[in-house]
Amino acid sequence: MIEIAGVSWMKKLEKMSDSLITTLIAGGTGLISSLITIYWLKPKIDRKFHIFQLEENYKHEQAKKIKEIIGQYKSQLLNSAEHLHSRLKNYSKNCSENWLEVNGDYHTNHYYIDTMVYRFLNFFAYIKLVEDNLEYLDTTNSENDDMEMIRYFRIFADVISDVDLFKGSDYDANNQSDHIFRNRFEQYYECLIQEKKIISFNLFEDRKDELIEYIQPIYMFFDGMNKTEPRYRLERLKCFHCILISFLNHFGYDFQETKLTKVQKLKKLLGPLKFESGLKIIIKKYKLKGSKQLTELVIDNYK
Repeated sequence: MIEIAGVSWMKKLEKMSDSLITTLIAGGTGLISSLITIYWLKPKIDRKFHIFQLEENYKHEQAKKIKEIIGQYKSQLLNSAEHLHSRLKNYSKNCSENWLEVNGDYHTNHYYIDTMVYRFLNFFAYIKLVEDNLEYLDTTNSENDDMEMIRYFRIFADVISDVDLFKGSDYDANNQSDHIFRNRFEQYYECLIQEKKIISFNLFEDRKDELIEYIQPIYMFFDGMNKTEPRYRLERLKCFHCILISFLNHFGYDFQETKLTKVQKLKKLLGPLKFESGLKIIIKKYKLKGSKQLTELVIDNYK
């Protein structure tokens, strides 16, 4: 019986040893796993999370600064756009009066062409002020509506400068007659910026003799413009007006909105767009988002 009991206790001890070993192994594995987590995996996770936080903070700060800069100039930019839109509407109604025709006499004050040139350059000068302040910011982090405005800035410049607007025509792209060379264009509207502010129309008139040396091509672009001439500059201006209307409809105040019925009236006054397809190519290039459908509606009601 003693031997049998001894054998029995030996078996129990062996079973206990196996169980203990299993427990120790499991505990050791858990301990090793914990040590790996604490000393190797956790620092990696923490580092990645820290990088993620830095990236998100960077994006947020960039978006905030971009919004602040656009907000700083938005009211003035919209007012400038409204004044230019008002002049283009007035011109559409009075195109046959030939008030833009001054036959190269740019040094003499001619209110209608002077104000047309001033409002045109004034609008682009405000865009320039915004873009200069955004120069060192990462605008890819802009909020949706701010990015939409930046896209419009590019479209405005292309509609004035890009010869692809006249794609399919016989237009001579080497001759700055019905378009304005992009790099030179910037020099023209920069003349209105003085100490990071836009000069008033009164100061523009006072300094016109010295400014003409730099902005004469803009006067030449508008001088004598009419709807019967065998040129394309009026078509370019009509395309620009479509984008300006869309811009104000999307970003402007409710009283700055232009109904589609008004766009149809503009078409009756100046004729339908001849380069609708070229205009849509330019718009497509800059991938408008929130206002894409609105812009296409404006164009479709002018074509």
